[in-house]
Amino acid sequence: PKGAAAGTLTAQYNDLKSVEALLEANKDEIAGIVLEPVVGNSGFITPTKEFLQGLRDLATKHGAVLVFDEVMTGFRIAYGGAQEHFGVTPDVTTMGKVIGGGLPVGAYGGKKEIMETVAPAGPMYQAGTLSGNPLAMTAGIKTLEILKRPGQYEKLDKSTKKLINGILEAGKAAGHEVCGGAISGMFGVFFCEGP
Repeated sequence: PKGAAAGTLTAQYNDLKSVEALLEANKDEIAGIVLEPVVGNSGFITPTKEFLQGLRDLATKHGAVLVFDEVMTGFRIAYGGAQEHFGVTPDVTTMGKVIGGGLPVGAYGGKKEIMETVAPAGPMYQAGTLSGNPLAMTAGIKTLEILKRPGQYEKLDKSTKKLINGILEAGKAAGHEVCGGAISGMFGVFFCEGP
């Protein structure tokens, strides 16, 4: 709906100055900064560590909640997601079906003072049809057990690099301009000369 986007401002990814300009132009009006720490919904775009840390610092300075949408990065690039990989902790994290071993489920978590606003501890009620679904939770627990085994992320990284390098080589051999990259189990390809 039109109203949902009316209160949303968009900054340039990996451009801290564009975020800072929006925060300064809208002093005391920004409730949160929400982003995929590694962009997956429009390809595969990696952040700089400085960008994510800069967002953390700006959110703190301006009293905004920093939210990492880890639906695509959660458990894929590290056991602790992008926040572990880059060493930047958001105030809230969202995750999707990866926590259910690929089955439909979603979850969010965050700082204690935020989570205490959710019922039963606080006034915000939240529920869902698939919340705590036993099949999804069992699949998720098993997936997390497997990922916790020694060497799993090294194996995943090696396989993903082999795959992405093969795709890039095949694309170039076929005469296409192609580029791409990977972080552990997350990867992407663009049919262009460079990022």
